[in-house]
Amino acid sequence: MELRTSTRDRGELHRRLTAWFESTLPPGSRPVLSSLGQPAKAGMSSETLLFDMTWLQNGAERCGSFVGRLPPPADACPLFPTYDFDLQVAVMRLVAERSRVPVPAVPWQERDAGAIGVPFFVMTRADGEVVPDNPPYIFGGWLRDADDARLARIEREFVSVLAGVHGIDAVPSETEFLQRHAPGDTPLRRHFAHERAYYEWGRNGLSVPLVEQLFDWLESRWPAGEGKAVVSWGDARPANILWQDCKAAAVLDWEEATMAPRELDVGYAIFFHQYFRSFGRAMTGVDAMSSFLRRDNVVAAYEKLAGARLHGVDWYVTYGLLRQSLVEIRISQRRILFGEMERPGDANDYIYTRHLIERVLGGDREIWAS
Repeated sequence: MELRTSTRDRGELHRRLTAWFESTLPPGSRPVLSSLGQPAKAGMSSETLLFDMTWLQNGAERCGSFVGRLPPPADACPLFPTYDFDLQVAVMRLVAERSRVPVPAVPWQERDAGAIGVPFFVMTRADGEVVPDNPPYIFGGWLRDADDARLARIEREFVSVLAGVHGIDAVPSETEFLQRHAPGDTPLRRHFAHERAYYEWGRNGLSVPLVEQLFDWLESRWPAGEGKAVVSWGDARPANILWQDCKAAAVLDWEEATMAPRELDVGYAIFFHQYFRSFGRAMTGVDAMSSFLRRDNVVAAYEKLAGARLHGVDWYVTYGLLRQSLVEIRISQRRILFGEMERPGDANDYIYTRHLIERVLGGDREIWAS
């Protein structure tokens, strides 16, 4: 199912974006933009525009493929209350400068909303294979069809991306922009407070009992100690990478980047694959890709690559479950707005993670190892 994310008129957007390039590039550049496309298999938070452009530079014709990122329209039930493009651009540039992790270049950023109605930035478009979120890759596609040897190579590369991001050497003044501005005396406490605030905003007056119980469950089992805060990707999953021959060609989607313990990304990555596996089992009766991104394998590979021990991983995997459930509340509200689903009678049915939360709250100790 294609999920709608925007109410904007593409023709008007094309006209205004072309005019912006005409005024931004040197005189005589004569930019020509192709029609504006959008990704077919992923992307539900920011609005993403795909386009080619030709222009003149020093009398010679240049051409390139680009990706524009815009905040969604206010009337399209945005997934997040704010879209900090300064943060996204800054973290991608930091990752590019201080690591070997491949990220798109960002040649243009516009902070003034006057040009096309909202701030935006433009990245170079990388070539690579997409891992679909919609429908989830567990149901089919190149990753689902990969043999065990290829999956093992992809898993090693994915873990190396995490270790590469977390290994960035930067002084506090260089990463201050990544700190969460929320109550709390540690990065994890501030992150947790930020998620509580996100729930209060995103529920739009709705009360989701299972989510509130999961907040309490996590609070009552808080990790005994936090490791050093590192640069954290924040949305660590295979679908946020473009792949070429089992290697990462471009690491994408940095809007949740922050400073946090290493376990935040590792736990979320483990959770998200288990989440998709659970859908596959429920809908087809087949446990596909059961050897991929298993908890113990990921932890062992990460510790070897990063040279750092991980602690309390299951707590962070469960925290990933909470974070995903909060996003799903907004996704369901958006789908209701656009007539893609009926309003549920039970508020817990706004979340697709319901079955996993019920297992956690029911005391299933092996949920993340199965």
